[in-house]
Amino acid sequence: MTAQQLKNSILQLAVQGKLVPQDPNDEPASVLLERIRAEKERLIKEKKIKKEKNPSVIFRGADNLPYEKRGKSEPVCIADEVPFEIPEGWEWCRLGSICQLIDGEKIQNKRYNNLDARYMRRKGDAKVLDSGKYVEKGTRLILVDDENLGEVFTAPENEYMGSTFKVLWIAPTLFANYILHFIDMHRITLKCSKKGAAIPHLNKDVLFGLFLPIPPLNEQHRIVAKIEELLPHIQKL
Repeated sequence: MTAQQLKNSILQLAVQGKLVPQDPNDEPASVLLERIRAEKERLIKEKKIKKEKNPSVIFRGADNLPYEKRGKSEPVCIADEVPFEIPEGWEWCRLGSICQLIDGEKIQNKRYNNLDARYMRRKGDAKVLDSGKYVEKGTRLILVDDENLGEVFTAPENEYMGSTFKVLWIAPTLFANYILHFIDMHRITLKCSKKGAAIPHLNKDVLFGLFLPIPPLNEQHRIVAKIEELLPHIQKL
């Protein structure tokens, strides 16, 4: 087993609820998702994020099977689509229900470094531009036009966003690092589903369509803590 395979195995255990024990006293993820939906409605009204065309809501039916309702359509059983069983207190959702890809703020006549992928990997110097899409320090940027589709970086300073990036918005109610590990686990899927030949483009339908298992918020923190405890040992390999 390679180091990458070992890392992926750990991430798989994490999202199946097998990496750390569950705590029955944790607030269930269903309550967390309700807060996220309310938060999204507020941000949509404030025009900070976009309204989804056919928002997905996944729930358990009276037969205890998962169902999905998209937009105004009738709920459909998705028991044959979800990849595995999740622990009690967890919930399924589509990644697109808690993430969006958005642009930075367009600014002109102000000089900032351009955060392209080469600079973000510390393999070259940043170009200084007089206009661009401005992002603040700490903003998460995801590669959407590159061989390494789905790779996520954090803006190290207030600068312009490189043309191969989009801002990765994650619902603030969630522990973002849990979502980032989930995306990392699916990097090969995203790369293999790319669009375009000369310049690979991220397939947003595949990204947003991924089934995301949501643990209670406290468990998200425990999972990430365990992953980050194990990763240095993997890196040594």
